[in-house]
Amino acid sequence: MAENIFSDIMYKDVLVSDGFIVDYMVCTTYSLDMPTLLSVPFMLGTQSEITEETLRSPHYLLVSINRSAEKFVVFCNSGSIAVPQNLNIKIYSLLEKNVVQIALGSKGRGFVNFHPKIWVIKETNPDTQECQIKVVVMSRNLTSSNDLDIVCELTGTVGKNKVSGKQASKNKPLTDFLWWLRERVQDTSAKKHIRQNIKELINCIEHVKRFNLDKRFEDYDFYPMGISGSGYEYNGRDICQKAMLDHAAKTIIISPFIDVKTLRRLFTSSLPSKWKTLITRHNSVSDEILSMMNDNVYAVKEVMTDMAEKEIAVDIHEKVYFIYNGKTRYNYLYLGSANATRNAFCRNVEFMVRLRFMPYKMSYDKFRRELIFDGKECMFEQVTGVPEKGEEAKTAEAEHLIREAIEAVREAKIVLSAKGRYTITIVCDKNLPSESIYIYPLYSLSMKKKLKDGVTFENIPLASLTEFYVLEVKGDEEKKIRRVIKVNTPDMPTDDRDKAIFQSIIDTKAKYISCINFMIADSPETFIAENGQLEREFSSRQNAAKEQEISTSLFEDMMRVAYKDPDRIKSIREIMEKMDKDDSLSQMCVQFEKVLKRIKKL
Repeated sequence: MAENIFSDIMYKDVLVSDGFIVDYMVCTTYSLDMPTLLSVPFMLGTQSEITEETLRSPHYLLVSINRSAEKFVVFCNSGSIAVPQNLNIKIYSLLEKNVVQIALGSKGRGFVNFHPKIWVIKETNPDTQECQIKVVVMSRNLTSSNDLDIVCELTGTVGKNKVSGKQASKNKPLTDFLWWLRERVQDTSAKKHIRQNIKELINCIEHVKRFNLDKRFEDYDFYPMGISGSGYEYNGRDICQKAMLDHAAKTIIISPFIDVKTLRRLFTSSLPSKWKTLITRHNSVSDEILSMMNDNVYAVKEVMTDMAEKEIAVDIHEKVYFIYNGKTRYNYLYLGSANATRNAFCRNVEFMVRLRFMPYKMSYDKFRRELIFDGKECMFEQVTGVPEKGEEAKTAEAEHLIREAIEAVREAKIVLSAKGRYTITIVCDKNLPSESIYIYPLYSLSMKKKLKDGVTFENIPLASLTEFYVLEVKGDEEKKIRRVIKVNTPDMPTDDRDKAIFQSIIDTKAKYISCINFMIADSPETFIAENGQLEREFSSRQNAAKEQEISTSLFEDMMRVAYKDPDRIKSIREIMEKMDKDDSLSQMCVQFEKVLKRIKKL
């Protein structure tokens, strides 16, 4: 799965079910990048994948965000949002209400990370009204990585009656995990819809008798780790000991990050060395690990991981544990977010799913042969030596400072100042890290200042207001650590700010008409690819006859769509309400409103 998983796998095969539309989706990720985040509302709004052409046409993204804003939420680890390269558009601020940062504080000598990668999706068939829940457990973050990852999809039909007994117990770890997420959402009017939607999602899961599996498997179990609440507690250490290690006789581990103590524990029950195999990254291997595994260690071929050899470097990122249980004689497959490390099983919040193979469908030798074999197609090679280590300690220290700073930042206060501009003040705890840490609003690099309690940013225009800020730990240019954080801002004028962003992006008649056409197009992808000519015609020649021709055709299409999909007409009205009714667009807006009123009467 080294190609773009969110284009080739997630959208076409996993997140989009043929004949169904998404009602609501909960996504969890450790790290997050903004352009990939944009792909979620675009997929929900258009049922198609985001492209480079789309990113160059942000007015189409506005439409998708407006259409799907209430349909999803993304939970991510605090301090793990990457700084986007392109900050010329303010569109990322429109997704503030869809992102929930989870900061779990410190434990012992380090911080606890929110590390699960699971998507829970409620979808409905509009023709039959059949409702189903799709659970997608993966090792992939919501980022544009090219590394090898794994994805597992389970789908269950929502029945009329609430299930009970054994089946209710089987799905309870999943619902408990969702309850735990819901408790992390602030109970405010702006977040009320998230809490309500997660509650409805839980209710639907409680009506699922069974999640369907691939034909090779006969059973499943959900394993959240590192969470507790009213009536539930899931300890990763206990899960590892009781579920994975008990009578584990043959073991294959695929994990990019490892430590000796955890590996020794995971492999302790495996019998001869020929029945234990480790696949990891080259630079995760030590002499002690090679000795413990009797050299039975493999990694992605260096030709795939070396940027000097090819344009795109590929390495391992999947977390998979194949275990043959000597007592039950079943073969199990554990997969999800947990690395073979102490942090994963004893500190972090993680999520894994266990699949039980059908009898005679899999064995240790067969599973291993699917991964390691002779031939050019094999992606792995045996590790025979230990590579030189990089400067990981300095990076870890900078990351620690970022987390300390995040812990100290409390909220941002906004005050309207002269000429419609705004002043922002950051409120912090007094125990800020002493090292030089800098902060600035996401779109305002020139305003960078040292982080302290009461630091202010002045003269910010309405469209540039945001809850997203960049934290930066100073150092050599190549070793600077920058992360986006979300700062709670109670007085944010969200509605006015969102309108200002819309008006700054949809600023011509050509873009306005393009947006309406995009919203009623049967194939958004095809429309984007072919629509450049229309915008060029409007930009290059203001031909009244041509404008009338396009407007008449557009009104006819709106009438047609009104009968097939009234919700699309509702979306058009919502976009119109955000537009600036200046001289260049006012006549067009009036015409559209007349058509919409006529459609409503019909």
